[in-house]
Amino acid sequence: MFRFSLEEFTDTVAKLAERISVILSASFGVESSFFQENCPTGCSYLRLNRYPPCPVSSKVYGFIPHTDSGILTIVYQDGVGGLQLMKDGRWFSVKPNPTALIVNVGDLLEALSNGVYRSIRHRVLAPGGVERLSLAYFYCPSFDAVIQSCSEPPKYKKFSFGEYMLQIGKDVRATGDKVGLSRFLNVL
Repeated sequence: MFRFSLEEFTDTVAKLAERISVILSASFGVESSFFQENCPTGCSYLRLNRYPPCPVSSKVYGFIPHTDSGILTIVYQDGVGGLQLMKDGRWFSVKPNPTALIVNVGDLLEALSNGVYRSIRHRVLAPGGVERLSLAYFYCPSFDAVIQSCSEPPKYKKFSFGEYMLQIGKDVRATGDKVGLSRFLNVL
């Protein structure tokens, strides 16, 4: 029963992620066929996150601050909360609503849109006295998908998703953190 529910959820949000990507991308010239051709089912994935109660929650992150690397992330969170978004250098809590989904723009949509849409830095705070659950669907292309802006001048160099993920791995090993899109800025 649980597996069936997860599969049904994944199928539903996969279709939703593609539709949202097509709608958002139409405004900056990305062909709708880009997503059908470059985002096969096996490249995206669902993550079930469980955050157990933490006795020192004020000193611990459930997830450290980061941006999502793919195109979009669709998140369902329970009523506990803990998700925070950074805006203008300050952290803001996302009020939990178990009847709604959260859509995060990923790094690749930022690059495709030439910075029109921004990948938002976010984190999850560890829960105090209760367990927290969330489901996150990461809509991603294949590693050989070429990411490039349709706008001129392009803010980012043309790159493949595989190159991007390799660079993230190198940065994390070297610095302990994801550097992200700034590694792919065009020098004009």
